[in-house]
Amino acid sequence: MTRLLTRSPILAFIFPFDKKFNDGHDKPVNMPANAKIKPLDDELGWDRVKKIFSLDQNGMLTKELQSITNITLSGIVIGTAIGGMGVTKDTVNNFIANNEATRFISHFDAKRDLQQTVLVNFLRKGGRLGAKLGTFCFLFSSITTCTTAYRGKLAVENYMLGGSVTGLIFKMNMGLRAMLVGTGLGAILGGFCGGVSILILKFSGITIDEVLEAQKQWVNSRNNKMRENIKECMSTELPEIKKLYEENRKLQSVQSEDVENRKK
Repeated sequence: MTRLLTRSPILAFIFPFDKKFNDGHDKPVNMPANAKIKPLDDELGWDRVKKIFSLDQNGMLTKELQSITNITLSGIVIGTAIGGMGVTKDTVNNFIANNEATRFISHFDAKRDLQQTVLVNFLRKGGRLGAKLGTFCFLFSSITTCTTAYRGKLAVENYMLGGSVTGLIFKMNMGLRAMLVGTGLGAILGGFCGGVSILILKFSGITIDEVLEAQKQWVNSRNNKMRENIKECMSTELPEIKKLYEENRKLQSVQSEDVENRKK
């Protein structure tokens, strides 16, 4: 029964289980048995998806993977900032209320304890929201990017799929009803985000590939600038370090000679 289902043309089109079936399906009658049909662009959808998660010719991240990384890091930073700022005010009020009868050595000690409490709560509460928002951004951007690469075009359906799957995963532990609500709400928000993105690209006259390429070039230029600054600092500081090393060697030799003279 399972073998018959896997050889079904409809299921084979969606899930290519059987390699032999895929190689021999819809071939012309006069084509040799060992010949394979290639797509028009000589590249399958899964090949484009695999290229996303591989290094390019220069050993750098691909522009799609760089975009996913940037979106994920942005989500973590924004979530941490929002969650941390939301809890900071309550932390200050609670600290004042709980330490009214506490006797500190000085007001500097009170301020230090307050700063430590604010920092701990900022990182703890903000880190939770940052992790959730970062995971959400990672799932949404990964699914959308992979779907766009697989289909070979940017469309609203790609964003709707990414939003629905992400909403489904986030509400998976809250029951079937919450999963359905998360899927529907995610599809709506994803479609809205996709529609706005496509309109912006259309009115600006650029493509998504140009945006990703520009983003990648900006990241590469920033990294190159940082390397140049590090090399420049090393080149300027290295002679000074050598000079200090030589002076220390001379000082050690003089001290050793003084110790030997005293022993004599």
